[in-house]
Amino acid sequence: MNVVDLRSDLRMVLDSGPGQAYLLRRGSEAVLIDTGIAGQGDGIVHALRGWGLDRESLTHVVLTHWHPDHVGSASELASWPNVQIWAHRSDAPIIRGDSYGSFPTLTHTEEGLYAQIAGSVPDAAPSRVDRELDDNEVLDAIGARVLSVPGHTDGSIALHFPNEAVLFTGDVATQQQGQVMLGPFDHDRAQARESFRRFASIEVDTVCFGHGQPLLGADTAKLRAAATANEVPDPLG
Repeated sequence: MNVVDLRSDLRMVLDSGPGQAYLLRRGSEAVLIDTGIAGQGDGIVHALRGWGLDRESLTHVVLTHWHPDHVGSASELASWPNVQIWAHRSDAPIIRGDSYGSFPTLTHTEEGLYAQIAGSVPDAAPSRVDRELDDNEVLDAIGARVLSVPGHTDGSIALHFPNEAVLFTGDVATQQQGQVMLGPFDHDRAQARESFRRFASIEVDTVCFGHGQPLLGADTAKLRAAATANEVPDPLG
């Protein structure tokens, strides 16, 4: 697992597959956004120790959606001493293993890419979900606001941390080769496009995607520009 420092309080944690997660430090505690694929606990401990923290410092794991490259290690982290697992109410039953998620509606361009990636992602073990989230809910414990952005999955969310000026988009948006665009492998592509437009008015210093390189500083304007374009950029369409 590789750790990339984006800021002094923010680390991107990359696993051996297509997944990536983010650690946000808030004083002596930390919040994890997504977990990557299964088996990432040791890597996350390593990333925490780089800040002089340990697994007891991780208080919350917030899952942007149920796909196994995002929730793969949730079950493992749920056993840590102080961790609460949070996810949107629509995806929580899938994360718990009580129901199944729907297969994405693939474009012709996506079919080959999906086959290549899906084979590298192990199944995620069911995990408890301690709190089910709703749109525009303010999470005082971590200083974040929930944005419901369905389309990639029914319960996809983004997270806005206004005090830290950072936005986590989940998979509704991605950044590839300098271009911000709609994320691939959506359950409902038209709905995902509408969700993407929610980012048009959010002013932040850092944008973190579920896949693709984050945007820092002035580059965050690329997300707002894409969200206000006449057509949402969608090269896989």
